[in-house]
Amino acid sequence: MNRWHLAGTNVFRLVGGIAVAAGWIGVYYAFQGHWLGILLALLATGITFGVVYVGDMRARSQTAALRDALASAAARNRELERLRRVAATLLASSEIGALLQEIADAAADLLQAESGAVALVVEEGRFLRVAAVTGPLAPAMGSLVPVDGSLVGSVVSSGTPIVTNDMNADPRSYRMPGLDVLLRTAAIVPLRSAGVVIGAVSVFNHRDGRPFTEHDLQLLETLGDQVVVGLDRAAVLDEIRRSERTLAAKNVELQRADRLKGEFLANMSHELRTPLNAIIGFSDLLLSEGIGPVSGQQREFLEAILRNGRHLLELISGILDLSKVDAGRMTLSLAPTDLREAITGAVADTESLRRAKQQHVWLELDDRPLNVVADGVRVRQVLFNLLSNASKFTGEGGSIILSALSTRAPLAPPADRVGDERTLVTRDVIWVSVADTGIGIASEDMPKLFQEFSQVDSSASRQAQGTGLGLALSRKLVEMHGGTIGAESLPGRGSTFWFILPADGPVRRAQPT
Repeated sequence: MNRWHLAGTNVFRLVGGIAVAAGWIGVYYAFQGHWLGILLALLATGITFGVVYVGDMRARSQTAALRDALASAAARNRELERLRRVAATLLASSEIGALLQEIADAAADLLQAESGAVALVVEEGRFLRVAAVTGPLAPAMGSLVPVDGSLVGSVVSSGTPIVTNDMNADPRSYRMPGLDVLLRTAAIVPLRSAGVVIGAVSVFNHRDGRPFTEHDLQLLETLGDQVVVGLDRAAVLDEIRRSERTLAAKNVELQRADRLKGEFLANMSHELRTPLNAIIGFSDLLLSEGIGPVSGQQREFLEAILRNGRHLLELISGILDLSKVDAGRMTLSLAPTDLREAITGAVADTESLRRAKQQHVWLELDDRPLNVVADGVRVRQVLFNLLSNASKFTGEGGSIILSALSTRAPLAPPADRVGDERTLVTRDVIWVSVADTGIGIASEDMPKLFQEFSQVDSSASRQAQGTGLGLALSRKLVEMHGGTIGAESLPGRGSTFWFILPADGPVRRAQPT
């Protein structure tokens, strides 16, 4: 209540008081039979009617003002509620098309317009495509609007909102071919993303025929500011979905390629083994002089053929075994196995490698039993690979120490589900190590160990031959047994490769009942 309202109220009360006083004085003179009593009575009555009339007018004015205030508040509440619903939709929607349609509907609803539309910049900024539309303009969905020569294009080019109340007289208006809709008034605001105008939101023809106001334009700008957040979010989600579909397709293709690779390796390994076995067999037969004597030079050549044939057969077998493990087709024939027998067998198998370099091997085996549940052939294969590597990287007259010990150590059993944390469990194990006095491995080269087709020295001039499959296959075989494998080394002092196998064999996941 302002001071003018208070002053008016005080005057109104003063006049009312004068009317009451004049009325009582008139009554007194009327009883005295004086003509002044009638005059004062008439004056009091006139003043009273005037006060009543003025009060009624004031009440009507206050009621109208209150009604207008309530209507304005209701309209504001409606606008805020609509903006709130739009904000909720922007956060929930993940489809750009549905989001743009919601924006067009909200713009028409907020500004009480016949039509609402969202247009996005396309064709390198030369056109805008109507991406969403509502009302009589619905047939314009998907149409192109030139940036040059259109109201929407003018907003996009300048980045400034526009209100026009006579589109027919506005030279910037663009009449879309084949669209028979009378457009009279319009309000248009730009859409921005990261400071760049990417389109515009428009409304056309106020429903009650009145022109659009500055308040309408501000309301549309508020909506536009909200829209950009939703569009950016929807665009990110859409890009993520496209990436997921692309990755899924590539994953299927990779699985197919991996399957074809496995089949190719299996077929090629089989095809190569057949002639290699013949070469190795006939070379061995000739060296045994079963079909006649051979000269010294012939024996040298035959030994080279036999040695390289066996080496090639070993490589092919390693490739085939790796492909089987990767494809999940490798199975273990688990049975109680005495590691002493596996160790002595592997030492005997690699004796020729050490004899050629005059190397010595020492066995340090625990007095306790070295029994495990394992695939004896595969464990012997791991031992063969480690002993071969030790001999390969140890010089003339070097030493190799093979140790085996029955002990307890923490191992990680398989998790029940993918993503579960693997906790360590202490179990009875057999620890085996192969130490050499060779050239050793630099610390920066240690991560290359146990990787397929990876070697510490990958140069063409390296002295040691091989493909780097032995250690990679050994790691896979040890892990299939539920164990672990590792290495330590000092450059120039030698290396130690070790592995641990659980005495009771690999732990299997519990099968669902």
